[in-house]
Amino acid sequence: MSRESKLARFFRIFIPISYWLPRYNVKQNLINDVIGGLTIGFLNVPQGMAYASLAGVHPVNGLYTSLFPPLIYMLFGTSRHVAIGVFAVVSLMTGSCVVRILDEMQKAESPIEAVDIIKVLGFTVGILQIIFGLLKANRLISLLSEQIIVGFTTGAAIHVFTAQLNKIVGVDLPRHEGFGKIYNMYRDLYISAIANKGCNFPTFSLSFGAIFILYMLKYKITPYFLKKLRIPVPYDLMCVVLGTYLSYRFDFHGKYNIKVIGKVPTGIPLPVVPNVTLVHRVLFDAAAIAIIVVVVTISMGKLIAKKQKYAIDTKQEFFAIGIMEICSSFFPCWPSSTALARTLVNENAGTKTQLSSIFSATVLVSVLLFIGPYMELLPTCLLSAIVIVALRGMFAQLRNLFVLWKLSKADWAIFTVTLLATVIYDVIPGLFIGTVFGMLVSILRLQKTQLEMFYACPLFYFNCEKFEKEIIESGVEFFKNSGPFRSSEEMQMIDKTDEESPALKKSLVLDMQGIPDIDVSGINSLLKVHSELFVHGIAFKLKNPNGNCIH
Repeated sequence: MSRESKLARFFRIFIPISYWLPRYNVKQNLINDVIGGLTIGFLNVPQGMAYASLAGVHPVNGLYTSLFPPLIYMLFGTSRHVAIGVFAVVSLMTGSCVVRILDEMQKAESPIEAVDIIKVLGFTVGILQIIFGLLKANRLISLLSEQIIVGFTTGAAIHVFTAQLNKIVGVDLPRHEGFGKIYNMYRDLYISAIANKGCNFPTFSLSFGAIFILYMLKYKITPYFLKKLRIPVPYDLMCVVLGTYLSYRFDFHGKYNIKVIGKVPTGIPLPVVPNVTLVHRVLFDAAAIAIIVVVVTISMGKLIAKKQKYAIDTKQEFFAIGIMEICSSFFPCWPSSTALARTLVNENAGTKTQLSSIFSATVLVSVLLFIGPYMELLPTCLLSAIVIVALRGMFAQLRNLFVLWKLSKADWAIFTVTLLATVIYDVIPGLFIGTVFGMLVSILRLQKTQLEMFYACPLFYFNCEKFEKEIIESGVEFFKNSGPFRSSEEMQMIDKTDEESPALKKSLVLDMQGIPDIDVSGINSLLKVHSELFVHGIAFKLKNPNGNCIH
């Protein structure tokens, strides 16, 4: 391979935009990217400002976090559809880190600000993600089962919801960390809002009305009357615009003491090197955030890529996300990630490539340069209302308490322990406890798993290594597994053989005689294999499943 071709291959793999941008089909893709980008831009404005309170910084920092990371990911990422920006869980974890370090350094000779902490946190997260990529840690991170992630995000959603309640009722509360955080917050809320009668009823009325209207519009009216509309209605943005106008028209702050966001700085900030002397203070928080961001972003990327029939480079994603976090840390941003709802909106809007990030950025730049000063009278309680309504999808995961009990007691235990640890203790300790418990459960269930491939003849099964030609004559392929069925290695082997000669197969049979049980991820993987083979006209059969595998 010549030096020039090696260099071209390096750029194609490490900087994917250098490969796909020269081949960009303007006629087929541009209008879709414009529509998708503007749609995400209008979504990012209210979400970025709303989630800033979780991170413990000014709402304008949420706009920065929605602006810079997607542009950097566009250069290095391999997913065409993930929409990078603020994520409620990561914002909450960032806020916990900010509060802890500010408390630790109250008596320091050179006091620091919250912005200094979020910048060095993002820098450290990026460094760790690149280290994960160099160590090929994707297999290690895959040990985080789906139930750990779902249990953790559900517990974190309860923290996010609780953190918004004081803004909904218009009272100031101290922030708590550590064991019993949720209990302490509800106790303080009761004392301040009810016992001491400190509730601001105009604030509460405005908040409750906004939550009710947004919920009805998003989840009741739109699904029935506008279900064929490809572009989602920007209800959150409409709430921000209308709330700001009403606040100005009726003087919410002056007459009713409703808190507003205040001055919004205009302009684009210049890059400044993060304060790396704080790295040791944020290291533990950064490790947890780095794992969550990688798992969520890559999982969403794979999900959409499979649906859209293209592939992402998992190894490159580690580097892309890490570089994105490091570069963004030179600006007043906290660690960014994708989010399920935003990515699905991006796909449904028709987005074709990451070039849509440029058009999304134009919306945010317009707000930062021209529109920001007009938003100074926006009530902060409306931003909390937007956050609460957006949590609906995460709260829906609570039904796993009932679903998993019927499907897999082990998965139910992992989900429940992670959820309770996150709620009772705190977000980062909850993730750690859930991960350790999940690994212990996996070890207890682990047995040596052997997956053998057989071909069929009229009378016998033959080992594939000895009778490679049988598949051509019979068109039937057999798999036999001994041990618990999990979704990772077994599915990789089935997928690999499925890709080798799909035209030659008529049926794929999985002999489950030696499988004592199957987890929920394994069930979902089998359903996916069945769906994909069905499209190609290949029958997928299960042979000899025992009682524990039949749900």
